[in-house]
Amino acid sequence: MKNRILVLALALACFTGVGMAQVKSLKSAKRFLQQEKYSDAVALIEKVVVDPETADMLDAWVTRGKIYLAISRNPLMLRDYPTAADMSKESYEKAFQIDPSDKNVFLLRNDINGLANVFYDNGARRYEERNFALAAEEFEKSFQVSQMEGVYDTNCAFNIALCASNAGVLDKAIEYYKALVDAGAPLSGAYVGLADAYFRNDQKEEASAVIENAVSLFPDDRNIYINASSVYLRMGANEKASELLNTALEKWSDDAPFQLFIGIAYENDGKYDEAEAAYTKALDLNPDYADAIYNTGAFYVNQGIRLKDEANALPLEEETKYAELEAAAKEMFNKSIPYLQKVLEAQPQNVNVMMTLRDVYMQLGQSAAAKEWGDKVKELQGE
Repeated sequence: MKNRILVLALALACFTGVGMAQVKSLKSAKRFLQQEKYSDAVALIEKVVVDPETADMLDAWVTRGKIYLAISRNPLMLRDYPTAADMSKESYEKAFQIDPSDKNVFLLRNDINGLANVFYDNGARRYEERNFALAAEEFEKSFQVSQMEGVYDTNCAFNIALCASNAGVLDKAIEYYKALVDAGAPLSGAYVGLADAYFRNDQKEEASAVIENAVSLFPDDRNIYINASSVYLRMGANEKASELLNTALEKWSDDAPFQLFIGIAYENDGKYDEAEAAYTKALDLNPDYADAIYNTGAFYVNQGIRLKDEANALPLEEETKYAELEAAAKEMFNKSIPYLQKVLEAQPQNVNVMMTLRDVYMQLGQSAAAKEWGDKVKELQGE
């Protein structure tokens, strides 16, 4: 019996000794953190958090979070610990699992805010690099960290949705845009973004519903009308686009983009006289409006092709009608030339416009001019 008691006492002594050793390691890790000896701090804290005796110790995980947070803010140390911010996030998540109390949230609020800012800055940097998928991931981590203290970061949620949309991750874009819309966030861009994401995700009814809601909520927001009409045009909902744009033009009658957009809607709907008038008005308002210049040139080319096709579809005995349509087509082709040339003044390497000019001159029977532009195309294409 005495031997049994002795063995038990020895076992308890060894067990307690290991736990006490890790407590000492925790204190040393804190000291190394204060001294900015981060590698030494990491070596010790990683032993502490895996030891069964200290693995559920709040102070251990908080200290680990602080160490990796400090490293994440140190560009030199990040070379050796590139996932420091993630390790810090993991640590604070564990700390809140151990103690989710408001007191703990209050004590750690500065650390949480600091870590959220680290991820946010990482997301902004990735966005500048146009790496939208990684930007969305970093912004989402920032959002999740803020939620640890019960904060819903509206701007961060919007950035996640925007980057996810740009990266083509439409489910995530819809998730975050919809959450903002459902919460009534006063961000018109969230409504436009959600409509766009729904459209690209082949959810046209949902896109239309969001647009109608957005216009009713933000009746004086010009960008809502611009972006919403763009979504309608891409959906092929030309009638809805025209209706929306006419409402916009009642508010902003001298707005060149609205004139351009309604011109596109009219053209798509076969209302060619109205389309021509709208394109002309857009350029009257802004003669250097590049999109209007291009669209007007393209409009006249398309009209020339349409009239030419109508002529070719006539019976042979319709000679008079054929001649009239041929003349009208040539008039349209001629009208397109100055607009296409103006596009090339701004974009001298635009091969597609050069090829269009070449084809226009061919339709007009001007073989020398057609060859000139054809040679320029071959030169640019390296033929």
